[in-house]
Amino acid sequence: MIEDYKRKAIKNITDFYAIFQKEVLDIFPGNIPELTPLLSKALFEIYYTENITPSILTRRLAITVPNTSRCLQKLGDLGYINKVKDENDKRITHIKLTEEGIKLVEKSISYMDEVMLNRLSLLKMDELERLSGAFMTIRELFDKIGVLHQAK
Repeated sequence: MIEDYKRKAIKNITDFYAIFQKEVLDIFPGNIPELTPLLSKALFEIYYTENITPSILTRRLAITVPNTSRCLQKLGDLGYINKVKDENDKRITHIKLTEEGIKLVEKSISYMDEVMLNRLSLLKMDELERLSGAFMTIRELFDKIGVLHQAK
């Protein structure tokens, strides 16, 4: 019985992803004119993930290691990232945004916020409260099962 609920939860999560991708995530890539969608996604992953390494970025973007290397090289050439060696293990490289990279991502986030504010204006107050509460519940439950802490 519990297995059926787990399978239903998995199906709902995967179904939700397509909607979330279309309504929220797809807003991001097209609004940084000087970057390709892949470079934009990489910048956002670096911005939102503390101590991200090239291998984590490779998994998150679902691309090959050579593509990740080219992506990081391009972002470095544009002055948006720096590579920093780990203090305890010099074999590990962390990717950090430069001030310019942070400004670019935050400008893009502001744009996305405006688009989302416009979309959310269609909802009534009780619907906004339900939506916000649902996302808080999702975050709390994913935090509990460790999804938010994996690959760090």
